Amino acid sequence: MVDRETRKNIDNSTKPIYEDGHLLIRRSSEYAVPGMYTIEPQQHKETLGELNDTELALIAYAQRQLRFGLKSEFDVAICGLYIEAHTGERITSHTIPFHIDRLSEQFSVEVYQPHTQEYLRSYTFDSSRQQIGLIDDGIRDILNNPKVKEDINRITTGGSLVVEPEVSERETGRHDSVIEDVVEVFDESEIPDAPEGKKYFVCIGGNKNFQCFLSDKSMSKGEFLVSHEDGVDDCLRPIYEDDNIIVRQDSKYAIPGFYIISPRKHYRSIDEIPQDTYQECLFMARDISQGLLTLGIQRTHLYHDEKYRARMSAHFWVMPLYEDYANKN
Repeated sequence: MVDRETRKNIDNSTKPIYEDGHLLIRRSSEYAVPGMYTIEPQQHKETLGELNDTELALIAYAQRQLRFGLKSEFDVAICGLYIEAHTGERITSHTIPFHIDRLSEQFSVEVYQPHTQEYLRSYTFDSSRQQIGLIDDGIRDILNNPKVKEDINRITTGGSLVVEPEVSERETGRHDSVIEDVVEVFDESEIPDAPEGKKYFVCIGGNKNFQCFLSDKSMSKGEFLVSHEDGVDDCLRPIYEDDNIIVRQDSKYAIPGFYIISPRKHYRSIDEIPQDTYQECLFMARDISQGLLTLGIQRTHLYHDEKYRARMSAHFWVMPLYEDYANKN
């Protein structure tokens, strides 16, 4: 039998820290990671494609506010963002803070994604409750800030947010680097060691499974693709681009319909992306999801991960869920 104190803690974990007519934001009730939150639409909608403009704009705004608060108030250096759609369940956005001390003690700071489930399960409510409460109070204050309330009101009434000035001039992502060598391989284990200061950028295409381009390691993968668009396989050319975003097939995994949405300018994390550009990324993800639906792909997930020290450009993965594979796994 669950004792009264534990029942109280469970009940409190499911209470929203923010709620309005469109959104519900609460601490994760499944995992005891301090600062882990879920965002759901109030209406029961199961896929990205079902969300209307207001719901999606509010989710984009809330995601960015959560990330901003975790970084500015609690020095959370890395976050994962996952919007998942499961049959019979309400579509949910998960904001997962990856605390550096826990990663460095038990997992890996630079390559943490394969350990996500173990990381989530490594926290217990009993040992984390104080930090959970501290972060909850801070995030609740942010979401109830008068400026945030004003922004939310503008979104729900169809108004436009005040355009935020860039903190500094952003890089365009284009480099003057050169491709020094191209190696084609069937498996990544065949890739040779790169010289000092260089790396092989691994891309699908060519006559085997991968083309590996030797170039300057100071670039992120996104910056490499922008700088050397004419050198990669045609399958990696953008399928859409405008002044703010670029959309292309994922460069490493040859999954049909697996797309990357990237801001044209270089940002390290989602809180640095201007709200209008960030919102455009999510609206594009919804458009892709609706397009894939016409091809028989019922559901898509949306993912974003950050890196601690490695060079990266913030971007989003639109992952199609093929029902036959999902049912077997």
